[in-house]
Amino acid sequence: MATEQLEGFELDYTSKLKIGAKGEVVVNAGIYKGRYPSSVQEKRDGKVVGLDHPLLLGALMPAYRDMEFTFVYEDGSALYMYDMAVIRVETHTGIPTLWAEICDEPKRVQRRQFLRVPCFWDILVFHVEYETRAPMSAAWIPAKAVDASLGGFRFKALDEVTEGIFFESGDRLFVGFDLAGRRNFQFGKASRIVHGKGSWEVGFGFDSLPAIIEKKLFEFIRQQETMGREQK
Repeated sequence: MATEQLEGFELDYTSKLKIGAKGEVVVNAGIYKGRYPSSVQEKRDGKVVGLDHPLLLGALMPAYRDMEFTFVYEDGSALYMYDMAVIRVETHTGIPTLWAEICDEPKRVQRRQFLRVPCFWDILVFHVEYETRAPMSAAWIPAKAVDASLGGFRFKALDEVTEGIFFESGDRLFVGFDLAGRRNFQFGKASRIVHGKGSWEVGFGFDSLPAIIEKKLFEFIRQQETMGREQK
């Protein structure tokens, strides 16, 4: 059960959820896989939540009892992830409601202060600021991301592929990377720049991330962290 009995009182896994809090219902498997905007309507018994029923193509997204999903929302700098299972659907109350039970303790992630893990991904970098400084001169730069966090990447690019393009702290970049079998493109800023020995080393901080990408990146980081501990 989501609510555990501990010396006479129950843990409330809904305590961080506020009525009206907006987030996303993330379905990770099946034909309805995807992310759907929703918000919190009601909370009950420390483990049951009523959500605005997600829509799919203008109609209610099909949902069935015990269907699993993740409700994701941000509160300031922290990201909260609630693994849930559908209890029932109510459509006769005026506002269709998806009732679900929290299956486990919610995960809280500090987006900008999360552990960095090695990744060694091939990525593409487009230097937006350089294009502004010298129109029609920028191009996609192949680079290698050497570590990742929920805040961004650290990547390396060889001088021979940057073709005279240089990086300065605060420069706007557009980066493409593969994660969980799909190509993603995100805007962000350069920081912590080092140039030497024939290459650039650049920190890249995301402006923001869609919840489903952030969840996949979180899962990758947690997997890498676990593997690192096991190898020690």
